[in-house]
Amino acid sequence: MEAIEMNIEKIKYFIDLVECKNFTETAKKNFVSQTTISQQIASIEKAFDLKLIDRKHMPIEPTSAGWTFYREALVIWKQYNRMQKTMLDFKRNQPQLLSVAYTTMTDIQSLLPHMPKVNEKHPHMRLDLTKVTLKDMTAYLEKGLYDLAIAVDSAFVGNDQIVTQTLYSGRYCAVVSRKHPLFNHETISKEELYKHPLIMLHSNTIGNTYHLMIEHAIEDGYEPNIVRTVEDVETELFHILTDQVIGFFPDNYQLNHSNDELRLIPLKDSKHTFKIVIGYLKGNDNPALTSFMNGMPDWFSQ
Repeated sequence: MEAIEMNIEKIKYFIDLVECKNFTETAKKNFVSQTTISQQIASIEKAFDLKLIDRKHMPIEPTSAGWTFYREALVIWKQYNRMQKTMLDFKRNQPQLLSVAYTTMTDIQSLLPHMPKVNEKHPHMRLDLTKVTLKDMTAYLEKGLYDLAIAVDSAFVGNDQIVTQTLYSGRYCAVVSRKHPLFNHETISKEELYKHPLIMLHSNTIGNTYHLMIEHAIEDGYEPNIVRTVEDVETELFHILTDQVIGFFPDNYQLNHSNDELRLIPLKDSKHTFKIVIGYLKGNDNPALTSFMNGMPDWFSQ
């Protein structure tokens, strides 16, 4: 294979093409011609001697090799941006950046009550927050893209290289719409829950959490009837509202709907519990990480 020459612009073009699904829109986003995008993508394919984009499919899609390249390209692009921010801080003689990954606003809400004490001890610390999918959380920590990750504990199960500390412990609840027969229940038993069709986020989005939820259902003594999986919470809520399916949400989740439309109902005697934790990689030597952890409440021991 010929020597592979890659630059950050080519990588960015490929990422944008996968996400825009269109050469014209990708060109507009990058203020270049469509020909430039086509040539740069073709040069990547030539360098690896692999077809990365299926141009016959509309909208266009990556091939299997293209999806692999896309995932690796995202890591490189994130690392490049982090390097830029770090060096800019150094140039400006600012405190080091603490990069934080999170998955939902519920994660951030669990952290917010503790921030006043952190800010009091370290007023010049700067946090850079990025939303990522739960399935990517561990890999991104391991590759050094983020210093901290805030997520449900299931994201880090089985990885002894990641240290976790608990921010919040709770239980999953059922979310149902007013059209659902269980809408007026104050609590829902296991027997009642598993009589009805369920909806969940896809394993492509929540990774190991998907399989752990099924394990918890089996521990409850039931095989869950999952009739639909979706990629994001907004789509999940849409189907809960329209299709009379039940979703699983943390008990501290803030629904952006009135109680007349959706209700978060506790489950009785269920194994569906969770913790929202802070996770970080052993050996991370960023001084801002040590300062942050030392600024947390006394009960939040390292």
